[in-house]
Amino acid sequence: MPAFLSPERDFPIGCLDVLKDIIKRPCTHIGSGLIEQIDEDGEYLAVKLRFVSDKLYWPGSLPLFDLYKVVTECFCEDDSHFYEVRETRVAPNDVVLDCGAAEGIFSLRVLERAKRIIAFEPLPLFIRSMEKTFAQYKSKVSILPYALSDVEGHASLSGSSLYGTVVDETKKGNIPIEITTIDKWSEDSRLKVDFIKGDLESFEYKVLCGGAETIKRDKPKIALTVYHPGNDWREMLNYCRGLVPEYAYRVKGLSYNEKYPRPVMLHLWPE
Repeated sequence: MPAFLSPERDFPIGCLDVLKDIIKRPCTHIGSGLIEQIDEDGEYLAVKLRFVSDKLYWPGSLPLFDLYKVVTECFCEDDSHFYEVRETRVAPNDVVLDCGAAEGIFSLRVLERAKRIIAFEPLPLFIRSMEKTFAQYKSKVSILPYALSDVEGHASLSGSSLYGTVVDETKKGNIPIEITTIDKWSEDSRLKVDFIKGDLESFEYKVLCGGAETIKRDKPKIALTVYHPGNDWREMLNYCRGLVPEYAYRVKGLSYNEKYPRPVMLHLWPE
């Protein structure tokens, strides 16, 4: 409610949407209801989801709460974090960039529809779990061990879960990683991009900047999280429209991250 009433809120949201979020069941109820079965498989949990034929391999070292959270975000269409709206739905034969793929649940959701999926994920824990999940789809799903930004280079990853962030400094316990850009990948692969999904822990704008030529050329559908600290959804919208003036957009959801009102998602598509 403080986010809804805040004078700093610069995007529309209806009272019914706020009420829906307030009375929404917790993800432990929603997510668990979307799972048919969980079996132990060595250091992983083999998760059989409703509506998906293949299993998701979840690192057993991570909390079940986080599993229920990502299942809710990717499979509950009423959730503010849901990556597809009518205008940005992954279509048959789309080439999809899953930027910040984590455990790969979004890639798994759109696997049957997409022509190719390129999953960018720097955390070794998640890379290994995705290699199990997509073991039989190596020709369709490419798992690339990179973080994305606006320049190529080296950095460190702080944290070893869904909430890991890219940092410049090297500290004990941080994981050294490689950084690339969407444009560099696009130049090397020569693939046309149809859909960009991004959940990048405040690096969303930099990733857009690193994909400027690809976005300008291919005009992909885009679904970005915009609720992380430092995110400015209007800055991202204006940047993308500067590249592709015909982009239409929708924001959805309401976040009060660090006591500042932000939408949860920004969706863009060419009209």
